[in-house]
Amino acid sequence: MGNPKIVSIVGITASGKSSLGIKLAQEFNGEIISCDSRQVYKNLDIGTAKVTKQQQALVPHHLIDVVDVGKTFNVFDFQKLAYAAIDDVLARGKLPILVGGSGLYSRSIVEGYVFARSEATKQSRNNPKYNVLQICLVPPRDIVEPLVVKRIDERLEQGMIKETEDLIDKGISKDWLRSLGLEYYWNVLYIEGNVDIDEYKRQLKNKTMQFIKRQRTWYRKEKDTVYLTDDFYKKSRKLIADFLA
Repeated sequence: MGNPKIVSIVGITASGKSSLGIKLAQEFNGEIISCDSRQVYKNLDIGTAKVTKQQQALVPHHLIDVVDVGKTFNVFDFQKLAYAAIDDVLARGKLPILVGGSGLYSRSIVEGYVFARSEATKQSRNNPKYNVLQICLVPPRDIVEPLVVKRIDERLEQGMIKETEDLIDKGISKDWLRSLGLEYYWNVLYIEGNVDIDEYKRQLKNKTMQFIKRQRTWYRKEKDTVYLTDDFYKKSRKLIADFLA
């Protein structure tokens, strides 16, 4: 008997992974395993584009809001929790669907990283536990760039700066917040008065596009992956149906 089948939806920032994952989970009796290095933290909601409570009510999500802000969390910690969540979903006869843009996190499951005992986060070899269909969403730059700008404006309207201010007021270190990168890095700089709002938007957009470029490079190296540039739902739906048949 082969390894249990699971699905992995990865891809660049602003490609629509979260909404696609929910639609596919609804269709294939699935549950979402979040593979996002920042959404594991409680109270990092707006800046991480965390799925809302309403979205989570549509489909069960795992590995969201599992760590207190300010704590250390790494790929070794993630893998342990992810394995437990995946096996629980499988045991209940449902389809685990990994969804997220933290490539190292998803790869640790897809390729089955085995970590050296002497150094918890040092991967020494691979031992895949699952038969994985991995789908990578890579829409072209001319589609993604306007979405990045739109997301920044939407998050600002939703209160992303205040979210960061509230965390600082609760004693969360500015250094820790800056270490999260992108939104939280620039949020702190804006709060400190080091950039005005126009420079903030310009820098965050440029840094996000640079990050997306690095994501494209990373995902090009993925093994046994199907790459999609458009029509994500229709094509993913067929791929999964064929995979599960």
